[in-house]
Amino acid sequence: MFLLRKFSFALAMAAVFYASGASAENRAYFSFHKEPRVPDCTAASVQSAVAGTLARAQLDYAGGRTITGITKIRETRYQVDGVSPLARRYCRGTASLSDGSVRAVHYLIEENTGFVGLSWNVEACLAPLDKWHVYGAHCSTTRPR
Repeated sequence: MFLLRKFSFALAMAAVFYASGASAENRAYFSFHKEPRVPDCTAASVQSAVAGTLARAQLDYAGGRTITGITKIRETRYQVDGVSPLARRYCRGTASLSDGSVRAVHYLIEENTGFVGLSWNVEACLAPLDKWHVYGAHCSTTRPR
């Protein structure tokens, strides 16, 4: 009985998020009708999340630099229903940094990895600045395999 109530609540919450009047870019992504399960690489919310990952990093990680803009964005792979049931979108772009430099940025948008597993999340890496190899050698965990 408890499990049934819990499942019903989760389903109701999913319906609320799915049916809300939010724009397609900011909505919670659920795959009820084979529609895109994660936002596009170029979505403003994704670009903001990419910049936010570097802004939240420890000060030593990027030497205090922040991302001021991302250009030349392209999707390198969209993976769905593979080994993992989660949808993943791999992206690459050119990041302009607060110190005036320009670096390649690789980022991964994953389904159901946001807050409480209800939405998407972004992992981003600037290869030359990842001196601790947080994302593997040459940002390997944010690149398609």
